[in-house]
Amino acid sequence: MNTDDDSGGRMVIVGGGQAAGAALKRLRQLGYPGQVTLVSDETNAPYERPPLSKEYLWGAEQELRWVAPGNDRPNERLAIDRTAVAGDARAKTITCSDGAVLPYDFLLLATGGLPRRLAMPGAALENVHCLRRAGDALALRQSIERCVRARLPLLVVGGSWIGLEVAAGARETGVEVVLVEQGARLCGRTLPPLAARWLQSLHASRGVDLRLETSVASLDGDVAVRSARLSDGTVLPVGAVLVGIGIAPNISLASQLGLLVRSGIVVDRHCRTSAPAIYAAGDVAEQACPWHEGAIRIETWDNANRQGEAAATHIAHMASTTAEPDGAEDSAPPWFWSDQYGTNLQVLGAPTHGDTVLASPPNESEQLFIHLRGDRVVGAIGMNRRHDMRRLRKRMAEHSLLPRAELLQAIPGLS
Repeated sequence: MNTDDDSGGRMVIVGGGQAAGAALKRLRQLGYPGQVTLVSDETNAPYERPPLSKEYLWGAEQELRWVAPGNDRPNERLAIDRTAVAGDARAKTITCSDGAVLPYDFLLLATGGLPRRLAMPGAALENVHCLRRAGDALALRQSIERCVRARLPLLVVGGSWIGLEVAAGARETGVEVVLVEQGARLCGRTLPPLAARWLQSLHASRGVDLRLETSVASLDGDVAVRSARLSDGTVLPVGAVLVGIGIAPNISLASQLGLLVRSGIVVDRHCRTSAPAIYAAGDVAEQACPWHEGAIRIETWDNANRQGEAAATHIAHMASTTAEPDGAEDSAPPWFWSDQYGTNLQVLGAPTHGDTVLASPPNESEQLFIHLRGDRVVGAIGMNRRHDMRRLRKRMAEHSLLPRAELLQAIPGLS
């Protein structure tokens, strides 16, 4: 691996997810002249993750969606199927699992997160899955196909967005689904009660057996899982288990490099860490968010793109000059979406930080919730309200203090 070309600054990107791919794509757009090496422990170049719980999982898409397709640029190297195992911030080097030592002038950590596993008897049995990578999706699809053949239910552990998307897809293929969530509502970290109840009703109407305030006590089987014992004593026969209980940020390399870490690797608005020339982006990065009134890790496709692009833009600028770039801070609100049963759900801003909610008239097929703190709009949740959410996203980006009166003028009928 030739890393001798340091024109424009040698850059190493560690990670193979959305943030890493977005950074690589942005560097190409900017014509970054330096050597760029991307290190990933996956066997693929960076690819889009949302299809893993949707089109790719169910076989509607056979190919991965590449974030930064092509690898014919002379200044780029993809060091895939290997792990960055050590880092030296003083020497500015990264050591890989194959022994390669990569010098850098700029380093971007886009190491993402590791799926949390169940800590109980039977958690290591076959057919117990997490969903984080393409290989996970293929293995889960095979297990769900076995559920179909054996007429056994899929057990989803955790009322998370990934778990709910898989539950929706499974129900649409005729698979029985039991979903257990130890909290009192679905998506408790991101949805306020009204929206969570709407989503709960949607899944219940499609036949998902929802068990809130319930957990899994043990999984049983010889080689593959065959049954699950719940916290209320119920024993369920199951054909497969999907565990969707969140991720732990992958901070091992950051710790070796001596970076400041709290809930994730702490970064500024340019995604710079506490160490010069080291950046972090995506699920692993903790960044101040005015909408949440504090520093937070945001685990979304949109945030990974924005942070990856911000880091790449700043690195490209600093490679050519030592002066800080001009430009206002990004004020766009956090945003993500989910598709379930043909319903498009969007979450904008920080709705859980509101103290008042305005709602459109109740409707089984669509709904809009606007969340305010005082007189300021802080978040919105739309179910099949694409047009309204698009307008709100634009207005909230332009006016971080969007007042109630202007909101009601733009979207009448709220109460």
